[in-house]
Amino acid sequence: MSSPASSPRKTNEASAANSAAITFGGWLPRDLESPTTSAGLADALFEGNPDIVLVVDAEGRIAGANSRALKEYGYERRQLEGEPLEMLLPISARDRHTGHMQRYMKNPTVRAMGSCMNLQSRDALGNEFPVDVMLWPLNTGYSSYVIAVCHRLDAALARVHTQIHALIDNHRDHAVNLLDAEGLITTWNAGSERIYNLTASEVLGKNFAILFTPVQIAAGEPETHLEEARQNGESSRTTGWRNGEEDAFIWAETHVSCTRDSAGQVIGFTLMLRDLTTYRRGEEKLLEANRALAESEQRFRLMIKSVTDYAIYMLDPQGNIITWNEGAERNKGYTQEEALGRNFSMFFTPEALEAGLPAQELASAAEHGRYETENWRLRKGGERFWAMVTLTAIHGPDGELQGFAKVTRDMTMTKLVEDSQAQLAAEMEKRVAERTSQLASTVEELKTKNEEIEALVAMVTHDLSEKEVLLREVYHRVKNNLQVVQSLLKMGARTLPSLDARQAIETAVQRVHVMAMVHEHLYQTPDLAGLTLSSYLRDVVEGAIASNSEQPERIQLHFETDEIPIPLDYAIPLGLLANELVSNCLKHGLAHGRAGKISITARNIPGAMRLAVHDNGVGLPEGFDASKTTSMGLKLASSLAHQLGGKLSFSSASGCRIEADLTRLSLPRERAQPEPSSMAIPVRALALQQKKKGDSSKSLTREFCDPSSYLT
Repeated sequence: MSSPASSPRKTNEASAANSAAITFGGWLPRDLESPTTSAGLADALFEGNPDIVLVVDAEGRIAGANSRALKEYGYERRQLEGEPLEMLLPISARDRHTGHMQRYMKNPTVRAMGSCMNLQSRDALGNEFPVDVMLWPLNTGYSSYVIAVCHRLDAALARVHTQIHALIDNHRDHAVNLLDAEGLITTWNAGSERIYNLTASEVLGKNFAILFTPVQIAAGEPETHLEEARQNGESSRTTGWRNGEEDAFIWAETHVSCTRDSAGQVIGFTLMLRDLTTYRRGEEKLLEANRALAESEQRFRLMIKSVTDYAIYMLDPQGNIITWNEGAERNKGYTQEEALGRNFSMFFTPEALEAGLPAQELASAAEHGRYETENWRLRKGGERFWAMVTLTAIHGPDGELQGFAKVTRDMTMTKLVEDSQAQLAAEMEKRVAERTSQLASTVEELKTKNEEIEALVAMVTHDLSEKEVLLREVYHRVKNNLQVVQSLLKMGARTLPSLDARQAIETAVQRVHVMAMVHEHLYQTPDLAGLTLSSYLRDVVEGAIASNSEQPERIQLHFETDEIPIPLDYAIPLGLLANELVSNCLKHGLAHGRAGKISITARNIPGAMRLAVHDNGVGLPEGFDASKTTSMGLKLASSLAHQLGGKLSFSSASGCRIEADLTRLSLPRERAQPEPSSMAIPVRALALQQKKKGDSSKSLTREFCDPSSYLT
């Protein structure tokens, strides 16, 4: 929103000290100095910045980034936040940059763009691009940060090169040619061909002296131009007759400039010849054309300097549209023919027109030089969009108002995301408060959810097409219920004074997590007949390491698994078995954060699936007898292996190896296409059982969630 101008506030001594003793002489309107408005100003400078803006903490890790940074680098916030800044640099420069960053953090100072801070940056796809960097240290009183503003140079250079080539190639009134260090012609533009009536094939590689008259060649004028350019950087501008089209002479201005490399060696020259014949014939027309050209260039320069983003167009002092670009056409929906000459008030909503906002914006911009706002605007057809608008007054050399430059940026998606995030935050706060006050009714809610699941199971028998839809809902809700059980167990564990009791509950939480993981995989998989062994087993093992190891990063995992489909009847016992075996490795073989390696092998052998878990830890104690162990975990593992048709065997070579051949998980020799009635889905089996026997006493939830069913 705009605000009336007030007296400028110059940088005081305190703020200068906080900015490394550098005074820039900037100021703000007084009503932007208050805390309530400074937050909005900071957000506008951060999110509204067209360059990449990164916030780096004292440890050199990324603490914040604007939306332009996420777009340019191709990362999401979760991928950047907390990561070292070196991830945005080329791999070859990361180690070197770490040392630079540490030295800078010891004595942070402001470094402006162009101060030898040009770097190469790297996006998520591995593409590297040059950037110019500004660094600004910031101390909040609690933490120290560095604001890094990065300006991409590759796009700017490409745009400049394109503009230069377009200017040279399309300008027919100028002959612009590049010469090598010896004066040989290396480029030939359209203006050169028209003026000299020579094609590129006729002149390229020849000395530029062929463009002078015989008299000028005899007088050594070509060599004089080159020598002056070598000595002074450019030759004096001379006018005279030159060879022109169809053997005629033209009155032209000639200028030669010298080009040197970084070592100061001459690498070539630029020869520019301007045809002034028509100007001599009509000097008055020339003056008028120059004046119009100067006004046009001045207006264009002021517009480019004032606005740099998206839909850009010019207004006359009355607010009528006089220029229109492609960005405006895409943003507003109007073509150039439809927009030129019309008043910009056509983009305002009816309520804004009724309030007189178009005239107010023009008046405010004319008075203060600039007006900014965010509000609803209209596209062609009446569609509304949330726009960030900048209106800048443009004055001529005499101070007279020439018109306005207007920039409109579509911020609809940002607005929707912000509103959605605010709504979600409010809803989450409300849900947390409700959850905290309703812990006593959790059991009743679980019963209600179980009844809903049983109702869904009863509906499965009605129609086969509805079964799969409802089945996914069942898995989803069971997973949620198990997650609630985990949460309740964790909450109860925090209040227990006994360490053994807490550890027992935490072990139970991990086992419930394994059962919940089955339903999570089933909810996500397109095939409800069973689970894929490799992904399921990896998730179970990684979860066990995260829960039982003091330093998970020191554990190396090695998987060798065949792609064996796991029927749903055996998914939970298999997951619990793998969890117990890996937990045993971490608690006994690799205890107390010890580094080591755990290998998990699951191979299909004739008549069984061979599961082996091997660690390189301390190994089994001397005289170990599995049948006499008192460990609850090993007893549970033995029971689970027995349920899967196998028996655990133990060995202690290079650590501990536990192996079992599980006969109930073997692959058939010839796989046939399963018929719908024979799919190994417990819910369907339950539905058939209910249909045949009318027995509804055992619910699906109890079948999946009762641990005793896996200890038989």
